[in-house]
Amino acid sequence: MSVPTAIRPLTISRLARDLASRAGRPMPALRCYESLAALWIRCRDTGQPGAKALHEATCLAARRLADGEDTLLAPAAGRLPHWLRSDRSIVRLPASLAVQGVEWRDATALAQTWLDTRPGSGPVLVAGVRTGGAYLAPLVAAHLEAAGVDVEVIGVRPGEHHEAGHRRVLLVDDPPLTCRTLLALARELPGAEVLVPVFDTDDVQRLRQAGIAVTVLPREKWQSTRRLEPDALSTYLQAHAEWPGADRPLVLEALVPGRENSALAPWPGVRRRSPARAAVRLRTPGGIRHTGVAAWVPPGIFGDAARAAATALRSPLVPLTLAVAPALVVSEDLTPTAPLGPQPGPGRLEEAMDYVLARAGQLPVEPAAPGGPIPAVLLAVAEALTGTDGTGPATLLHDLLSVLPAALPDNRCEAEKWCLDQAGRLRKTGHLAHAYRRDNELLNPLIDLAALTVTFGSTLDAVAESLARRLPDEQPWHAALAVALLCHGTARGKQLPRTYNAHRAAETAREAYRLQRAMSKAAALLQHILNDTSAAARATVPVVHRWARPPAALMQPRLPFGGTAAPQARPGPTGEETQLTLKAVERWAQGRFQPVREGDVLLLAPLGAPPAWPQARAELQELPRLLPRPGLLAWCGVPVVSLGEVR
Repeated sequence: MSVPTAIRPLTISRLARDLASRAGRPMPALRCYESLAALWIRCRDTGQPGAKALHEATCLAARRLADGEDTLLAPAAGRLPHWLRSDRSIVRLPASLAVQGVEWRDATALAQTWLDTRPGSGPVLVAGVRTGGAYLAPLVAAHLEAAGVDVEVIGVRPGEHHEAGHRRVLLVDDPPLTCRTLLALARELPGAEVLVPVFDTDDVQRLRQAGIAVTVLPREKWQSTRRLEPDALSTYLQAHAEWPGADRPLVLEALVPGRENSALAPWPGVRRRSPARAAVRLRTPGGIRHTGVAAWVPPGIFGDAARAAATALRSPLVPLTLAVAPALVVSEDLTPTAPLGPQPGPGRLEEAMDYVLARAGQLPVEPAAPGGPIPAVLLAVAEALTGTDGTGPATLLHDLLSVLPAALPDNRCEAEKWCLDQAGRLRKTGHLAHAYRRDNELLNPLIDLAALTVTFGSTLDAVAESLARRLPDEQPWHAALAVALLCHGTARGKQLPRTYNAHRAAETAREAYRLQRAMSKAAALLQHILNDTSAAARATVPVVHRWARPPAALMQPRLPFGGTAAPQARPGPTGEETQLTLKAVERWAQGRFQPVREGDVLLLAPLGAPPAWPQARAELQELPRLLPRPGLLAWCGVPVVSLGEVR
């Protein structure tokens, strides 16, 4: 068996060295453009020298890409600032180009839409809102320039000073979520217009209410959406798909009725801001039929690891890869027939751990080079634990994670989504839980293992002991898993309000509660380690004083319901009081919250999306008066009602 090739983290230094090694030679046009844009944005963000030369090279690559050129000559190595080749920071992946489904051709289509509605325009300044908008802005400008418009391009963030002069300002950004950034920039650049792709036209209503002119490219016109039209998808797969492991190429027979295109007809449980996908029926020339799901992956450098992982991973737990193309991965259609359940048996946890370790072997991630920057999430954990800037303790915590070396993510941390199939086998599915995650979301195996404590409702001790049986020659796992759990929870807790799905309200409430409960225990364990004199000496910081209560920064997630944080233990109701509590909550919650039983507590999951939560918070004030004792209502990521002893 061949040794798997490690997936390298997508870093600034990697992009800079790759471009320098190709200087003066042809390379794929999209790869060249995205690499140059990433380096230009890094220069703008850091204020380091070299931004001007990279800006010119990026705009030139954008013009040639927009003209339809497939390959470009990489720029001379002298045009790449030397300091970029040693910058180990992870490339900031824009959501639009990495997970949402926007492609470079959508930028030129957006520019054409603006031209169709704004004829006879004078000079314009195309301002890309960093990070995502800065990848799109040079392409918008290239299309406008080809139409005869006098154009300049810049990258912007709120608070920076910019002179537009006599030019009309066009703000370009990712599909907006709240519009806060665009509103702030529009106030700083009076008269600015906004050009954005959107999932729904209502997403820019706040801008229009503020009197800002907005040009949108609706989702039904995105390249990733149009590719899933039956004729387009069949032609695309025939021209570009590779079929790993298939004896003969598969051909598209039909789309599955009712699941043709999630961008146009949303599937249950698929978030509106998820990339488009379609369920397809495939057949071989010999008549063998398969049902699969064609799901979007980024066509450029942001999808390199996704395509490699989809081809390389072999596991009975993940959907089998049927085909890989530049902008699509077709995997087997996995239809869950049974939920995993709120408290799966120990055997399921063991099976999941086997999968995580097998994936770590099949898809090894190249470890960060010694002396590289410590990820921000680890610094945040160390600072919360010590009350200092966290630099010294973060080094110690980083060392604890090195027992299963891999790149530590500094972006999203989403728990695995597990289910049972028709045969009762454990399977894994979900938005970001596929095998082909983006390369800086191929988590450290320890973080994957720590996340299982949340998904399976298990304890850190159970996971640590099970891991020790599998890897008996390594160091003890409790401390390393505790660090991983805090990294996972800190990142994931900030996401939950943004990724909340009312269809999965019970899952979200349970995850929030388990996250906070597990993180509190992990924080206490690490506090003992950091208080140890020898550990503190190695970290070159004074002995840390223990806290009376866990630090607020680690009490994640903070869904905005207010209330009192649940203590470690509190007497709950007994006997008749318990029944009164259950009945009171059931009557009160109808149509507003979904009660979710989790051991000796009752979690309250709001049935509305985040915009409706302020009203839900006001309604929550009524509940204590209906309970046998007001003190039974507390807060632990989500509102929680005690039914016994809170453990």
